[in-house]
Amino acid sequence: MRTGWRDVRMLAAMATVVPLIVAAGGAEELALTIEQNLAGIEFRLDLRPYQAQHDLEEQRRQLELLAKEAPNHPALPGLEERYQALQAEVAKALAAAERGQAAAQVPGPPEGFVTGLEEVEALQARAEAEMYGGDPGQARSYIEQSEAEIAALENRYRREIPPAHVPLLVAKEKAAALRDQLADTERR
Repeated sequence: MRTGWRDVRMLAAMATVVPLIVAAGGAEELALTIEQNLAGIEFRLDLRPYQAQHDLEEQRRQLELLAKEAPNHPALPGLEERYQALQAEVAKALAAAERGQAAAQVPGPPEGFVTGLEEVEALQARAEAEMYGGDPGQARSYIEQSEAEIAALENRYRREIPPAHVPLLVAKEKAAALRDQLADTERR
């Protein structure tokens, strides 16, 4: 796995955004995000087990944050149970990949597309931070940038994106959810 400065910056941005979300009373949003991320990991488990392992580790950190900030959250036991089940499934998928079995050999989207989606995620994280930080104008700008980047990625890589590509669907849904949250915030 390749780790560059972009990855470090994205992790730093996520590390600052997630506590902001929880501090702003967003335990419900954090729980929903974890649930969606676990579903995405489950979906691509057989296709990209190494990425699933990495992503599951991130979800462990988010679960720990949710448990720390909202220990009585009603979704927490179910999320922890699902996380544990996915850990076992990831271990099986990794073992199958090591043996050269399973669908782990199926190619994923091109590296440029993956990098573009990472940039979209970073823009969306910035939008969340600005929204919770009280700057809706800047949040709107980041949301618009993320939507433009999604459209550009779809246009450029349309023939190479696997059908029903979960990370792309999640990015689109998150952009729509951020727009809705921003509209709610501006109405208040």
